[in-house]
Amino acid sequence: MRGRMIGTALATAAAMFVGASQADAAVTYQATFQGLTFTFEQTDADTLTFEIEGTPSGNWTGVQFLGAFDLKNLGLDFGSETAIANGPGATNLVGLNNQLSASAVNCASMSSPPPSICFNLSPDAAIGPTPIDLTYTIDFSTALNIGSAGPHLQIAFTNTVGGDKVGSLYSQDVGLCVNCNGQVPEPGTLALLGLSLGLAGYVGIRRRRKL
Repeated sequence: MRGRMIGTALATAAAMFVGASQADAAVTYQATFQGLTFTFEQTDADTLTFEIEGTPSGNWTGVQFLGAFDLKNLGLDFGSETAIANGPGATNLVGLNNQLSASAVNCASMSSPPPSICFNLSPDAAIGPTPIDLTYTIDFSTALNIGSAGPHLQIAFTNTVGGDKVGSLYSQDVGLCVNCNGQVPEPGTLALLGLSLGLAGYVGIRRRRKL
């Protein structure tokens, strides 16, 4: 009887642990440059959210508009796959299989090989008062397979709608965020894991004693 009770408790704890792990399953990537923090969160197999927040500094100080951004290292061939972005300045905006360049503010440079998806905001999206906080939801036509370095981001800002690019063309991998949601289990999740392992060990010891 006691063995059955422990087995039931073990199964319950394991189920709770799995549920907690699934609840924290979103994967987050984050990087900061010139006062802005870029955060990507993979919320399901084929969806990313992209957030830009902070106060632009360095040679981005005072920028007024977001012109375009492109993404690479997502494990997809955008010669055949597609993506749609929604957010400020983007309503069901279809991504282009192009990329930004150091001199251009638009998605004008060919991507070869074709791993890039580029979103050209038209008109450019007003950043608004600082600190800014812009969020985009990007839906892909198939499941993502993001590389170990994280998504690669290029982004271009302007001071006038349709104007020239201002400051640096950020072109960096946005790495896994070890302190963001989904990367470090919550204390409750860890406690459930400990309970599961402890019960499993106890049951194993009792079984060996009976043998």
